[in-house]
Amino acid sequence: MAKDRSKGPKKQGRKVRVDFRKNREKTARDKAQWTRHYREDSIQHEDTAKEQSVRAKGELSRKRTVIIHDESTGEKTWQNGLVVRMRGLIAEVDDGHEIWACTVRRLLRTRLIKERHPITVGDRVRFVSIDVAGEQSQQVSDDRELPEGVIQDVEERTTTLVRHYDRRLQVVAANVDLALIVAAADQPTLRPHLIDRYLVAVHCGDMRPVVCINKTDLDCDGFAEDVAERYRSIGYSALLASVVDHRGIDELRETLRDQTSVLVGPSGVGKSSLLNTLDPNLSLRVGSLTDLQRGRHTTTTANLLKWAFGGYVVDTPGMRQFDIADVEATELEAYFLEFVDLISKCRFPDCSHTHEEDCAVKAALEEGAVFQERYDSYCKMYEECRAKEKDKH
Repeated sequence: MAKDRSKGPKKQGRKVRVDFRKNREKTARDKAQWTRHYREDSIQHEDTAKEQSVRAKGELSRKRTVIIHDESTGEKTWQNGLVVRMRGLIAEVDDGHEIWACTVRRLLRTRLIKERHPITVGDRVRFVSIDVAGEQSQQVSDDRELPEGVIQDVEERTTTLVRHYDRRLQVVAANVDLALIVAAADQPTLRPHLIDRYLVAVHCGDMRPVVCINKTDLDCDGFAEDVAERYRSIGYSALLASVVDHRGIDELRETLRDQTSVLVGPSGVGKSSLLNTLDPNLSLRVGSLTDLQRGRHTTTTANLLKWAFGGYVVDTPGMRQFDIADVEATELEAYFLEFVDLISKCRFPDCSHTHEEDCAVKAALEEGAVFQERYDSYCKMYEECRAKEKDKH
């Protein structure tokens, strides 16, 4: 009697023999060669590889068996997840039940590089698991074994925080509602110009900015209070906080409640201490003044953390510099709130507000309606944007 095969599991793909990746056939002879291969992204996963087996038998040891899945049926097996941490080329993805260690599909990675938008914390992705010899492949991360997967697709982002770093764009975080810009009253020195840079990037990425000046217990001369009041007068939410005397902690917690936020700021301003004070369950490692003096980062990778009081926060490494990205010089004026109502009053429609006559912004500066420090920040960033535009041509 013939067997009824219709009830058995359907074959999900076809087996093929393929060559190993180049990095398994030949090792790099020197550091420069390795760096070149790394930058050219020669270490790549097969897009559709799901299973493999290796047997060292002569020529067979130079081949591997993979199962190629049909694209139309493959999408049915894709899982949804949220990128919660980046470790080099590995994205840790939370599917709601467990964390996966995922690489990025080759074709998708190529597309993202061309668009200059790599995978980042906060991305909503779709991924597939990797099976090796019929078993779930594993990766070790911080002494944990995580199931391995491959990211196949990335959902369109609603917001992004981007900076220009090392001659390319770096997406710091995606899909966040609020950006908390953290500075310190002292140790390190309070630099309002750096806050202005963050504000431009936050506005450009369509997030709501909140300025937080931490370590107010060190504000001996009242400078931090003056800076906070300056931003309040412009229209920003500006909070003063201290983990020593708990000043402003309750107000800050209510601001972040039920929001998806990102904390940004230079090294040493106390972001980790602030997070631990807001939510003791996080238990993050806290650096010291010695670490700051030696240039050590307490937080080395961006992480998406869940608040006990509701919502999420992306904790980012300290950034000593923050070069704005994707902002044209002619657009910069729109990201300075106090300039917006003045722009139409300038004599020239293409006024740069730097050297022209009958400029409403410069007139407001002379009258004291625009702060000199803010205007200086604008001029510096304007020249930087123009220089970048010239370099492109």
